[in-house]
Amino acid sequence: MPPTPPRRAAPGPPTPLVVLGEIRTCLLPHSMTLDGQATDELLATVAGASVLRRERPGPLAFSPRRATGVDCHLGWGASATATARVVGTVASTVVLVGGRLVQLSSHTTVVRAQQKKRRPWSHYISRIGVTEVIGEVPDHAVADRQLVAGYFAPSGPNTLDLASICARHLDDLRSSPLLDQRPQLRAPTTRLRWTAVVGGNAGPAVSLRLEDELCRALRVTVRTATDLPDALRFCQDVAVHDWLLTVIDARVRAAEGLDDGQQVTVLAPVLEHLAHLWMPGAQVPAAMRAPWRDLQAAANFSKQWTARVEQVQRRIDVATYYAARGGNLSGDW
Repeated sequence: MPPTPPRRAAPGPPTPLVVLGEIRTCLLPHSMTLDGQATDELLATVAGASVLRRERPGPLAFSPRRATGVDCHLGWGASATATARVVGTVASTVVLVGGRLVQLSSHTTVVRAQQKKRRPWSHYISRIGVTEVIGEVPDHAVADRQLVAGYFAPSGPNTLDLASICARHLDDLRSSPLLDQRPQLRAPTTRLRWTAVVGGNAGPAVSLRLEDELCRALRVTVRTATDLPDALRFCQDVAVHDWLLTVIDARVRAAEGLDDGQQVTVLAPVLEHLAHLWMPGAQVPAAMRAPWRDLQAAANFSKQWTARVEQVQRRIDVATYYAARGGNLSGDW
């Protein structure tokens, strides 16, 4: 009998071209810090799935992933008309930090389709957070650069819109009847748009850019595809700390020109409710702690935070001193 030909190995998962993500960060609209049970009730967005929680070094909780189906185009490179069709799902997760701060994190991993035609939805929905490019794409090195460029410069109304998906899920969460809509302080919602690519020996590396007062762009390069989930967690952690800096800056500006009692009212909630949340890199995988250190060295996040907290403390001390004196500033000078 002729020898049996060896079986072909089943094809492995497609190599990611790029991961595209959007993170919205804001204060939970609630007057109390959520405990474990309240957190589970709020984040139980998918029936039968569990909320993941940890308590050290600080309370952190993740909702089950929620899938949103997409069939649209993605901007391709610098051309205003070049697009690629992508079909699949966007994965969205709620992250609750310290029972006070909430994030809506949406992302999708873009891969080459293994067929040149669209497949049934059952194929795509079984792979949450993956979209497939249908049609011809350049080689890997060119594709990731062009997809990143297209994501940051969308080319039309029918392109992938992670911002809308993320914002819609966040609005749904904030309107939950479990929240009393009475936060301890008013704070803006920030937006972090991020991308991650596999760069081999080039990673891990990060680059952060401020787009405007509330929007940032973060690019991450990792060594292997197995590091991409770590990049997602890194981006969420960066978004938390950027939000904290944004809020404390806004509160300091808001307190300028107010009388002593009003300054204390504006500034004290920052120390009471937010200061303890500052732990850059403490909640990210070990592989992404070096990029956090690099980002700290470049952007001086912790130095800026420490300076702002000291400024808030001094203002509160001075305002309290003058308030105790009945607002008499003439005194012994």
